[in-house]
Amino acid sequence: FGVIGLGDAFPMTKVALGGVFAVAFVICRTVLWPICTYHFLRDSKNALKSTSPMAQSRKKWIRLFMFCSVGLSILQVIWLGQIVWTIKEEVEKMM
Repeated sequence: FGVIGLGDAFPMTKVALGGVFAVAFVICRTVLWPICTYHFLRDSKNALKSTSPMAQSRKKWIRLFMFCSVGLSILQVIWLGQIVWTIKEEVEKMM
């Protein structure tokens, strides 16, 4: 990933930036994402229950967005696992 040889030239910088990315990912994707997804899904369920003509005409879109949101949430868990695995490998290389 990235520029070939750059990680070899600056190994500590690579590890430090990787750590910053991992922390930012965990905060944004495992803390903020579930909160936003919960509110989005709750609002979407309310919209699906609505009898307004606008909501009725957009039910397919609302369901599609709900499906995509759940799919992206599953990807967040997979990506978190990959980050944890990569951190483990990087720490083992340093020791």
